[in-house]
Amino acid sequence: MAKSSITINDIARELNVAPSTVSRALNNSPKISDFTKQKIIEKAEKLGYNLNMVASSLSRSRTNTIGVVIPFLNNFFYSEVINGIEEIAYNKGYRILVAQTKDSFDKEKEILRTMSATRVDGVIACLSSETTTTDHLRSFSAGGIPMVLFDRVRFDFSCRKVVIDNYSAMQQSVSHLARSGYKNIAHLGGPSSCNIYSEHAKAFKDTLKKAGLPLLPQFHLSTNLTEEDIAEAVGIWLNAEIKPDAIITANSHAALVVSKLIREQKLSIPEEIALTSLTCEPALHFVEPQITSIELPGGDTGRTSMTYLLNEIEHGEQKNDTTIKPFQLIIRNSSFRNK
Repeated sequence: MAKSSITINDIARELNVAPSTVSRALNNSPKISDFTKQKIIEKAEKLGYNLNMVASSLSRSRTNTIGVVIPFLNNFFYSEVINGIEEIAYNKGYRILVAQTKDSFDKEKEILRTMSATRVDGVIACLSSETTTTDHLRSFSAGGIPMVLFDRVRFDFSCRKVVIDNYSAMQQSVSHLARSGYKNIAHLGGPSSCNIYSEHAKAFKDTLKKAGLPLLPQFHLSTNLTEEDIAEAVGIWLNAEIKPDAIITANSHAALVVSKLIREQKLSIPEEIALTSLTCEPALHFVEPQITSIELPGGDTGRTSMTYLLNEIEHGEQKNDTTIKPFQLIIRNSSFRNK
């Protein structure tokens, strides 16, 4: 079926509903449930119906509600992002609705469907590490609701994005360890399907090569960053013939677990093994030794994301671009020793 010839009758036939139901749904009739509207919108997109027409027909009164989708609520960076979003939202008369995916792609899809049905004015989202497709994002956007992505994003989806300079964060971490005299540096990374972790991995390999340091295959591990994954990785490294003398972890939780495992083996940080994290949680300040980390601009990321979203909601400013936020490497005692 040619996309240019798709009609309301075609959509109705696919869903086994009356054409009048499709028409009412696409015109945002209160007689049609939000669930049915969303199913019809998704089918219209799949068949290639004129989605600009769909979005226009769903124009509505604002609810002054912004949806915020994050992987975890109990994460310092995300809580700082939420604070930044709320700061701008409150001053502009908006309230925010926060939902966590717990890093589940299925839950992410469910949350976006719910937010679409409740007609939020816009969404700011950090994608789950399981997300490898943009179909659900396109279905959501077909409803005419603006979206901004931050941190974990998909560059093949058209919207404004706010990210950290992940490549440089890893580059600076490796360079710092090399300058401190560490030579066998290992990297405990996250799923390679996620933009953050793929950028970390590329920078890790590039910077080691530039510094003339060895890259053994087992020194770069992509994992789901569960405690079981972390323990397995540390076990592999500490039992290998060539052991790492420094470990870079993808996040603070992994750094804390690695620190505990190293101490259990009666090894000294940083004399025998250095440790750094590519994110920063307050807990890193309260272990001994304190752990070197990358300070992420959570509040600024939230404020920028909300500003971009409001520009689209209130002024129709639609852009497909990426803003890269700076970071700060905070050097602490876990990664500094005399050469």
